[in-house]
Amino acid sequence: MIGHALARAAGAVLLGLAAGALNVAAQVPPVPPARIILQMALEAPRLVDYEGTKVITVLRGDRAETITVAESHKRPERMRLEYVSPEDLAGRLIVDNGATAWHYEPRLNMVFEGPTLGGQLLSRDRTLLLRNYGVTALGVEDVIGRQAYVIALVPHHPGVQRRLWVDRATGTILRSEELDPSRGVILSAYFSRVSFSLNLPEAYFEFRTPAGARVFKMFTTEAGTMSPAALQRRVGFPVLIPPVLPEGYTFRGGAVSRFGSLVSVYLRYSNGGNLISFFEAPAGSIGWPSAGKPIAVEGRPARFVDLGYFRVLIWEQGRLRVTAVGTVPTETMVTAAGQIAAGREQALVQDVSRQIESDPATVQRLRGEGLTFPEVARTITLAHRLGTDLGTTIRFVRGSLSASDLAGRLGMPQETLQQTVQQTARETSVVPALSSPR
Repeated sequence: MIGHALARAAGAVLLGLAAGALNVAAQVPPVPPARIILQMALEAPRLVDYEGTKVITVLRGDRAETITVAESHKRPERMRLEYVSPEDLAGRLIVDNGATAWHYEPRLNMVFEGPTLGGQLLSRDRTLLLRNYGVTALGVEDVIGRQAYVIALVPHHPGVQRRLWVDRATGTILRSEELDPSRGVILSAYFSRVSFSLNLPEAYFEFRTPAGARVFKMFTTEAGTMSPAALQRRVGFPVLIPPVLPEGYTFRGGAVSRFGSLVSVYLRYSNGGNLISFFEAPAGSIGWPSAGKPIAVEGRPARFVDLGYFRVLIWEQGRLRVTAVGTVPTETMVTAAGQIAAGREQALVQDVSRQIESDPATVQRLRGEGLTFPEVARTITLAHRLGTDLGTTIRFVRGSLSASDLAGRLGMPQETLQQTVQQTARETSVVPALSSPR
């Protein structure tokens, strides 16, 4: 009888443990495919209102700097950022109503008014992103008491890895990290508190100029769709196009930017996850900046400013002042600037033309579309091998046309297309005349 009693007790314990395990399993949500989670994060700003406090930590050299921001968002693209700390940034304000953005610097009592930031900060080119990054689901974690899917965006080429903690209920990114292969986490941002389903008044996203503040207007034209060749015809001064960028970065648009009476050219490049933009203007039209760290770009004096989310590099080349602004790592920024500053355009046109046995005029025309020299070589070679026109091939090389869509148009298996693309990429990824900048 004692034996039966012990057996029944043991059975009851085992059943209890099993029930507890089932209970725990039921509490852990199933993790959807990584690409579905990524799509949730990309669509969330269009669907969700929120306000909260965000803590941003940036690695500057061997020192970490922490910034606290009060962030509010009203769908589809209204945003308000109020800097709380550190002391030298407190009071900085950014208000974006979806059409115009205002950036107020209290220490200068100046307002910068320009185009909306939404297209640069809130959206990503999904096709290009998935071409250049592998997306992996890492599980579910708790962030400020909310369940969040964790995904990793790992670049196919050398670069910074990202991790995103995506709110399971809303798709909002509650936490993010950027990891450099050699330095570890170089930037992290997380909400220390956040509230959703708010009826934030539209007046909260209307900017009111502080008393006595000077206002500088910065606007672009043509909605950022102009090619470098068209921009050069518009402004009347030479437009410098990067000869080479890290693998995966491609031209996404250009515009004329107006800052008061200053007219400059704006070129934007992206790999789907990071941005690097170039502003070019006549050198005498704006004073040399005093802010930032003095460095050299191809032997030329330059200034580098690390703003956390963005890095800024300024230098002069010939009669132009060039400003590079991007979310790319510092080393990437300096390398790209050095390639532009080397000034080997005409020699490289001839070298690449000989290498791929193409007309120099065709190479020059594709450069005017914003393509780097490796992209030019890849486009012309692929068009010849696939029998496609240059326009279609440019769209494919830039990531605007997927491999499955192009294979369908050509009536060939996608595997065959991929093999041709990979072989062409290997042959054209290194242009001998492009040496590493100092």
